[in-house]
Amino acid sequence: MNSKQLILEQREIFNLALIRKDAETIRGLLAPSYHIVTGRSAQNHGAEAETQRWAELFREDPSAVYRRTPREVTINEEWGLTEELGNWQGSYTAEGTLLRASGVYAAKWQRTINGNWVLQIEVFTTLTCSGLESGCLKPDPIPDFQKSNAHS
Repeated sequence: MNSKQLILEQREIFNLALIRKDAETIRGLLAPSYHIVTGRSAQNHGAEAETQRWAELFREDPSAVYRRTPREVTINEEWGLTEELGNWQGSYTAEGTLLRASGVYAAKWQRTINGNWVLQIEVFTTLTCSGLESGCLKPDPIPDFQKSNAHS
């Protein structure tokens, strides 16, 4: 099986783990130093923390379902690196109402010493969210900052 097929297979295993609410399978797909930037711009670091985050979500909201659909997979075989670009969609419950969100993502995979592909980083951008406004929370704003005027 070539690397692109392996990456697509790993992504489908991840998607099935989301459907099955299986945080332990997700853990096996993450590099120890895994990093995520969520669609709401929250950032989490580490495979253990991400596994706990999924387990908590699965406990708190059994309705939550997410899917990542790859559009493009670009591989550097020599370095064992892959970029995956795709679309994501999800649904979850907030205040008793089902919400739907979707967007785009970029993922970086790296091949391990044993030849397995694991996720190093994923960045999600939410493009749509429908449902209760209180459930479709926008990211916290980033404060403006002023550069010092060193040239005056």
